[in-house]
Amino acid sequence: MRRLAKAIIYVLLVTGAAVFSFPFLWMAATSAKVDRELQTKDLRVFPMTPHPQVRGPYVDDEHYRELDGPYQVRLLPELEQIAAAAGYAFPSTINAERAREQVARGLYDKLRQRLPGHLWSGKDANDLPLGNDVAAMAALAAAARREVTAEMVGEVFETVYRRLCMGPVRVRTYDRKEAELGSEPNRPVPLSARLTNQTPGVVAPQDVRDGVEDFLLLKYDFTQGEKFALSGTFPVPDDVDLARLHRVFVEIRPDDTWHELWMTMELGGIRYRARRAWPVANYEVTTASWQPPGPDDDSTKIKTWIVMDEVARGEGVLDEPGRIKLTFEFRRSGRWGAWWNKIALNYQRVLDHIPFWRYLRVSLFLVIANIVLTVIFSSLVAYAFARLTWPGRDLCFILMLATMMIPAQVIMIPQFLIWKNLGAYNTLAPLWLGPVFGNAFFIFLLRQFLKTVPRDLEDAARLDGCGFLRIYWHIMLPLIKPSLAAIAIFTFLGTWNNFMGPLIYIADQRLYPLAFGLYAFSVQVGNNPALTMAGSLLMTVPVIVIFFFAQKYFIQGVTLTGIKG
Repeated sequence: MRRLAKAIIYVLLVTGAAVFSFPFLWMAATSAKVDRELQTKDLRVFPMTPHPQVRGPYVDDEHYRELDGPYQVRLLPELEQIAAAAGYAFPSTINAERAREQVARGLYDKLRQRLPGHLWSGKDANDLPLGNDVAAMAALAAAARREVTAEMVGEVFETVYRRLCMGPVRVRTYDRKEAELGSEPNRPVPLSARLTNQTPGVVAPQDVRDGVEDFLLLKYDFTQGEKFALSGTFPVPDDVDLARLHRVFVEIRPDDTWHELWMTMELGGIRYRARRAWPVANYEVTTASWQPPGPDDDSTKIKTWIVMDEVARGEGVLDEPGRIKLTFEFRRSGRWGAWWNKIALNYQRVLDHIPFWRYLRVSLFLVIANIVLTVIFSSLVAYAFARLTWPGRDLCFILMLATMMIPAQVIMIPQFLIWKNLGAYNTLAPLWLGPVFGNAFFIFLLRQFLKTVPRDLEDAARLDGCGFLRIYWHIMLPLIKPSLAAIAIFTFLGTWNNFMGPLIYIADQRLYPLAFGLYAFSVQVGNNPALTMAGSLLMTVPVIVIFFFAQKYFIQGVTLTGIKG
């Protein structure tokens, strides 16, 4: 019976732990999702698995993996035949049979939205049953043949066709002068002629046109090598001063393989290398940007660029006036490397969108200042109430307890006016100087703890010549460590999560603590769930760490065990 009771208790504990840890698991899992995973109609807890490809271009097998609707087993093979007969020519670089299979799934998804509902219900136009599944299938297949065209097949194929493409490379100076590298004003220069293929066995660049834009299609095969590189040395127009170079950027159509793009730049006798990789993630055209260290790095701007650090000088480095050398190196990512790139993507986006480390420094300063001042001044006042005798002590203690009954909302405006008249608005002073005046709840907590300390210890200290302050410092404080630790934890949590204080007193973004900075960030990104969860997890981790390391003192302080022996 006792074993059964223990088993039940353990089951309840495990169940409770699973239930209460689910929100944290949801937050961590959502932080690793890309935007398109948040827009699906199906609820998924865990993020999609990245699938790094060895060869590109390729056909994505995951885009139409989950289809909703009847007659799939019979209708999909029929749609494959319809797609083959439509006359659309698939690129020679991919497997046509595999492409038709995925196009058929895409056509099914598209026809589910286009064809009348009665066909999917096995009924005719008069809403009468067709009799059996064979007749219903025949009606659907006939409608699909009338609806599907080569143009529709091409539209669906574009949704599953993944290709890695690069646009022209551009540079911009701080003077807002911009130039397209490798172009000539009098004649068009193909993109394939602007960059030198340093790994011809791994990649075969090909000029393509996508709409109105020219791109360089990169047909690669990582079975021939773990990376490939394209390089070029370019002259720039006379009005573009490379000494004032601000940014290098290029439009890229990624192929959702989560491989890595590294960029190296040489100019003026200095070689720069990207501080981190640009992940080849998602499949929408985007702009990759790099720039050398500059004043933007310490600003509060949204960082849409990757910083390039100096790695070499002198011999072997390009040092010709008006010329710049760029090398784009694509490195293969394995399964675990792709997972790491996907998990890190949203966290890096958070760090790029907000000055996270500045917010962290402000929060750490406020936490340390509040903890130190709260512990010192609240314990001093509690010592005076608990161990010293002075006129009006009990009345003052009652008045202090009465302040705990006043709602914080009532004194919010008077406090603001006081701090503003003192010249402390838009400074951090109102957020850390308050503990100098003590905290009523903490004073009450410590007073009750101090009253349990035997008088004999205090009398013995007085016989040894100790005054009030020495008794407080050497006798009382060591005995109330558990309560002080609990107060420190409560103060840490209150300060770390303080949102209303910065909202009232802070207007300068450089002075935002993390709680308020992440709120401003979530508004800035349109409450994007993945980015908001990533930022929230970064803010939550220190709290979890503090709890695990300090839970012993937390429990001791809350239970007020007193001294032993």
